[in-house]
Amino acid sequence: MPLYEFRCESSHLHELMMPMSAADRSATFPDCGGASTRMISSPALGRLGSPRAQLIESTEASAHTPAVVGRVPGAGAARPARITHDPRHAKLPRP
Repeated sequence: MPLYEFRCESSHLHELMMPMSAADRSATFPDCGGASTRMISSPALGRLGSPRAQLIESTEASAHTPAVVGRVPGAGAARPARITHDPRHAKLPRP
């Protein structure tokens, strides 16, 4: 849903989330209860639910407030030994 800006008769601004199909050009102002009209502005369509949009938002958020970690992820975890049943591998030198 896009975010629309409204201005009341006292020139106060407020924002309201409305579906694009809504034909309402006016709304009541939440503070004073007066009538307000919708201003012509670009709707905020950037808050999509797609995984790509969520990735972009999380990347932007981590630039300003990075997550604090106590250790390097995956450090200290021993890799499991690969077991082979090929007899030629027994002749290879071991580290």
